[in-house]
Amino acid sequence: MGITDTQSYGLVIRDVFYDALADREPYFASFKKRKTKMLQVQHELLPYLGVYIIDETMLPDGEPNAGCIRFSHTLRIGFSVMVANNDPVVAEQCIDAAYWRIMNRLWCDQYIMNLLDTYNPTDGSQNPDNVRIESLTRGVRRHVFGSSGFSNETPVAEMQYDVSCFYRTMWFPDITDDLLEIDVRTGVKIGDTQEQMDKRQQFHGTYVFEPQQQESQHDRRIHTHTAQARGVGAQAAADRTPGADQERSPEEHDGAGGASR
Repeated sequence: MGITDTQSYGLVIRDVFYDALADREPYFASFKKRKTKMLQVQHELLPYLGVYIIDETMLPDGEPNAGCIRFSHTLRIGFSVMVANNDPVVAEQCIDAAYWRIMNRLWCDQYIMNLLDTYNPTDGSQNPDNVRIESLTRGVRRHVFGSSGFSNETPVAEMQYDVSCFYRTMWFPDITDDLLEIDVRTGVKIGDTQEQMDKRQQFHGTYVFEPQQQESQHDRRIHTHTAQARGVGAQAAADRTPGADQERSPEEHDGAGGASR
């Protein structure tokens, strides 16, 4: 049983980004860190780093009325960095440096953004259940300043950065009424008496099927994703062999592309 049996891929992706910055990025070691906006940020908590789920859009992946339910997800993750400084120029430099550190730490990570295997052999970290992000489709950054004015409050500068992460899910039907036994009897006609049926050759047989353990939605998705990843890896290996055809269709490029490093 994996974490995605009880938690969504979106929450897992948010936690992957948070853990990379909060636990494995020295730049943010002195920052107060949170995963939600539930509590208000007080001045004594500065400098502050927040990594939040903003929203998530789901559209059909392929024909919506063909096959099992499939979604193309666009998950918006928000990053908030707040600092206090009386000099507005220095304050903006601080939040810009934090933004640049986030960009370099996450998007250049060859394991977090890998489409095949997210396991990092150096420190043993991995995206839980090998959850993968196909691409980043949009990003928005803004700087927000709070002035001290006549209230004598601490001058605050905030960097708000939200990024749209794209991934897919498949929702297979759960078959609970398995066919375990078939009873077959021949030579029977409606309205026949027993004497009439006895004059014909009869067959009565029973077919019994061994019940199989049902795969969970999580296991089924993991197996499907693994098969897809192996297919991408095999295609990449074929492209690298001498004499292999280097020309590929746009659809093949799209299928093997994404955010892998």
